[in-house]
Amino acid sequence: MRGLLLIAAALSLGMAGCLGRPGKPAQVEPRLFKCHRAIGPITIDGKLDEPAWRAAAIIDDFRIPRTGVRPKGLTAVRLLWDDEYLYMGAVMEDYDIYATHKEHDSQTWDDDVIELFLKPRDDKNPYYEFQVNPLGTTIDLLIGRRGAGTFDRWRTWESGMKAAVRMRGTLNDWTDKDAGWSAEIAIPLKALGSAGPKPQLGDRWRFAVCRYDYSVYVQDGPELTSSALLPELNYHKHEGYDRLEFAE
Repeated sequence: MRGLLLIAAALSLGMAGCLGRPGKPAQVEPRLFKCHRAIGPITIDGKLDEPAWRAAAIIDDFRIPRTGVRPKGLTAVRLLWDDEYLYMGAVMEDYDIYATHKEHDSQTWDDDVIELFLKPRDDKNPYYEFQVNPLGTTIDLLIGRRGAGTFDRWRTWESGMKAAVRMRGTLNDWTDKDAGWSAEIAIPLKALGSAGPKPQLGDRWRFAVCRYDYSVYVQDGPELTSSALLPELNYHKHEGYDRLEFAE
């Protein structure tokens, strides 16, 4: 994890739709990641200290879209599921933790934020977006089709997601240097049936985990990073997402 604290120890669509340069980018072959069943219960408290997290695969090769450059602030993500929920745990380096939005479904992409995108089918349009910022403020969207409306059109959908965060530093104080923050989210599987069948064992969905990092330590920020090797600076370009397999 290249120095990142171990988990065991411890956009409107224009929001996240950051446009890249014109022209057709090269396509990257999607990678396959396993989302294993959780071995035991998970408490959503932002700590990521359950045995289930220690047994989960780590996704930590985050890059800046289009350029492929490694970021200043590292990220390590784990994904799990059980009969009721899809879980995401994230541990992030962040030297200047920043967030102001406290209302659910507000513009958290203007804060430091971690985002999960899920697209069940390549041949069907709907996809999901989930966000949480360092204040624990959440966004959940069921997007019927990219480009078919603004954020306000999709924000009425509610998933029943739960989220919790922990900060290693002081919020909104740029004069000191923070260590980072962690987040846990739980998304009900029944909500993930809104765009078709909910996840089943062996299913492979497109996915990407993405970050915004606003920081006085980042030149010309914010620093935008993704687990998927996106060929454009646009988190909604789901053609570039990797694949997540729901596994035992």
